[in-house]
Amino acid sequence: MTERLSERVRSVSLLELVIVVILIAVFIRVAIDRIWPLRIVAEKTTVVEVRGAIESALGIAVAGRIARGKPLAAIARLAGANPIRFLAAPPDNYLGSFAHPSRHRIPGGSWYFNRSNRTLVYVIRFARHFTSPLPGRKRIRFRVEAVYRGGSHTPGDLAGIQLVGLNRYVWKIPH
Repeated sequence: MTERLSERVRSVSLLELVIVVILIAVFIRVAIDRIWPLRIVAEKTTVVEVRGAIESALGIAVAGRIARGKPLAAIARLAGANPIRFLAAPPDNYLGSFAHPSRHRIPGGSWYFNRSNRTLVYVIRFARHFTSPLPGRKRIRFRVEAVYRGGSHTPGDLAGIQLVGLNRYVWKIPH
């Protein structure tokens, strides 16, 4: 009788263990479904933050040059510059400036400056959740450009310097 009771207790304990394991698996699955989209939101947010920091730094650089009496032609020459150089410190995922970036292994989630076409590029980490008309790797491209009033490109008509997005894109954030 004692042996039967012991077996019964062990089988109930095994059943309880199976139920606990199933419940833990369900909780993990629910947590993953809720946390997984946050990776894409975090990547998108990081790109927006870096872009905002660069735009602010460009504004400060232009204001500083104007305050020091630099001619507008000198300010216009900021067009095509590597915008990372205006930041107090580059982002941790900035790899540097490359004349031929295709010769380098650039991982997703990284920034680099392409010297050949004067563009700042962010390579998308979670490419499945991003669309862009650009061929090849999923990426976002930016360039520092001079903005002029009217159709003229004369230094006297310089209206400012800005960071311009060069391609359309859409983040596909799962729900």
